[in-house]
Amino acid sequence: MDLEFVVQQLGLNPREARVVKIISRSKGTRLYRMRIEGKTYVLKRFLGEDPLEPRAYGLLRELGVPTLPAYDSTPRALLLEDLDASPTWRLAGERDVAGRNGGRAVAEWYQFFHTAGRGLVKRGAPDWLRWEWDELTPEGILGVGRALEMEENPVWRFAADHLDGLRARARELPMTLNYNDFHWTNLALSRQLPLKAIVFDYHLLGIGLAWSDVRNVTCSLGPAAREAFLDAYGPTRPEERILDEPLSVLHALHVATARPTLPRWAVPCRERARSGQLLASLERAVALL
Repeated sequence: MDLEFVVQQLGLNPREARVVKIISRSKGTRLYRMRIEGKTYVLKRFLGEDPLEPRAYGLLRELGVPTLPAYDSTPRALLLEDLDASPTWRLAGERDVAGRNGGRAVAEWYQFFHTAGRGLVKRGAPDWLRWEWDELTPEGILGVGRALEMEENPVWRFAADHLDGLRARARELPMTLNYNDFHWTNLALSRQLPLKAIVFDYHLLGIGLAWSDVRNVTCSLGPAAREAFLDAYGPTRPEERILDEPLSVLHALHVATARPTLPRWAVPCRERARSGQLLASLERAVALL
């Protein structure tokens, strides 16, 4: 499908829509800055057959969750506000996730997101929203040990034997929407005070425990921003933290060992398995069953 056809599907005249810049190319997407009738927009084009993100934008708009303004969409394209030209929003920088104002603004967005998500899950979430931990299988966990050349470590068999029970226990807790992939490059901030935030790029949108998102966010915030985020977000259930600690590490290693080489971000998870920390966290989680 060429770009001209994508533009036509969005109801635009290809003669009046000009590519100013190709912002990025990735395995599954193309990002273009387009000039249309004197204004610039960002066109996000999806190369896969059934991309999740256009559906995610529609769902979040229905729930009233703040997103970047989306002017039009098709099942394989989104026409979004250009943050470089927006009078309201700007793209965040790394310094924005170091201070308290940024941490507080991000927490407010996640509060809204998780509140809406809990209501959605209670009513019945669409079946295209997946739970990351459902990807784990006993066989897959044992395969992680082999891939890491740590088959003799008892952690893999212990995790495999208790996986179903731990997931069942987690499902007894309130589930919500999960963003799953926080980074400052996926963050927009208001140009005016008080500072407001919008987290964007929803290709990993799913369901899960609120703490799973909180843990994911705070790992990417500076100390002051992390403290402000936790203060503004408020308390989470201790059981969520206990269950998330081992299952999130197992999931990260499951994803990492499927790649040709172990990514740098997975090295701390491997060391948790090697040191016995992962087994200890699994024992704490199993004690909840």
